[in-house]
Amino acid sequence: MADKKIVSIEDRIPQLKQARKKKANRRFIFYLTLIISLILIIVYMQSPLSHVKSVEVTNNEAVNEENIIDLADINKDQSFWNISADDLTERITEHPEIEHAEVKRSWYNTFVISVQEFTRVAYQRDGDYFYPVLQNGDRLNEVQLDHPREDAPLLHGFEEEPLKELAEQLALIPQSVSLLISEIYWEPEEHNSEQIRLFTTDGQEVIGAISNFSSKMEAYPSIASQLNDDIEGVLHLDVGAYFVPYDNEDLDELDEVEELDYDEEV
Repeated sequence: MADKKIVSIEDRIPQLKQARKKKANRRFIFYLTLIISLILIIVYMQSPLSHVKSVEVTNNEAVNEENIIDLADINKDQSFWNISADDLTERITEHPEIEHAEVKRSWYNTFVISVQEFTRVAYQRDGDYFYPVLQNGDRLNEVQLDHPREDAPLLHGFEEEPLKELAEQLALIPQSVSLLISEIYWEPEEHNSEQIRLFTTDGQEVIGAISNFSSKMEAYPSIASQLNDDIEGVLHLDVGAYFVPYDNEDLDELDEVEELDYDEEV
């Protein structure tokens, strides 16, 4: 019986051999690329190229940029990718004036810090200095001002709890109305433990209550427009809205002003 010659499948199908060779080459190129990429990443992470290049701060008003960057305490000799954005956020929000902070990475090796500050709603005098009061009722004792700024009213006589309540109310008032208030005094009485007295930049004296202060003051511009500029007195906004002249002899001249139009839903 004649010997049978065994022929390999590669010899019978040359195309299969070529395909396997191409597949092996592609696999080699893939692994080589992967290894080179890993080497480049390691070199990049260990080199100054990966270090933090810059830090940007946005949306800050009261707290200056340098202060926020100092709070973040970013080490520019450290790899950009080894710094935790959550850790930066936690450090930044330790500042009493910063309510929220968001830290994002940006090209090239840049941290962008966006902050949301508590609003300064008032100032309070203590000794020779004036201190900002935030919307949450906290007073910034570390911020000493020789003079109060004109962006919020000056408070007198407020203790801790009414100060917090008033601050929350002031935060609800539109800025256009808040800028009309120059000073606010806490004057609790037996029949009204929440009574406050305030003076406005347009010369009005107003009596109100802390609990409904924001809703009443929101309507102040329309109410004040009904007053007679020639008659001085006190505008009451604690219950409803009515005007009491300093000189009671003027009462006859206030027939159309005594009952002031006021929308309780405002």
